Amino acid sequence: MVSEDIERRREEFLLIMREHGKKSPAEIVASVSETQAALLEVFSSVPEAQAVRRPAPDEWCLQELSEHAVFTERLIGKLVHYVARSSMPPAEDLEGAGLGMMPTHAARPYAEIMEDLQRVNAALLSAIENLPKEPDREMKVPHPFFGPLNCLEWAGFQRVHDLDHVQHAEKILAVVRG
Repeated sequence: MVSEDIERRREEFLLIMREHGKKSPAEIVASVSETQAALLEVFSSVPEAQAVRRPAPDEWCLQELSEHAVFTERLIGKLVHYVARSSMPPAEDLEGAGLGMMPTHAARPYAEIMEDLQRVNAALLSAIENLPKEPDREMKVPHPFFGPLNCLEWAGFQRVHDLDHVQHAEKILAVVRG
């Protein structure tokens, strides 16, 4: 699933990712941690009773959106780590990858998802902080909407993904809080 905001701002977001491809790990950590915190703040402001309410029958609730955020960020962390070292994550780490990806396990308590989001936030920042001195910037792995991205651009994609889901979460909240 690609949001209307992403479609409308595709070139702007591609520029953000390309710029991250030129930044130092410390600059990327600062940039990504800012949007991670913003998304976590929005998600954490909601009790589970509201998090499970759908804004419409065919739309994700916050619990599903947050589960998607965890699933996606875990994959991005793996891509940053492995692609920087000129390799690909193991096949099982790529299972389910694609637009709108969502884990196949049963729904979990919202508090558990929030704890998991904090863990994957930290894991991604660690992957960025522990990049090799000269990460492979030539190897690229395609994103289904944005095209080929190197390890640093994938880290920049996390910023874009978080920004998109902050606005998505706020739209959901506007409906479920009424």
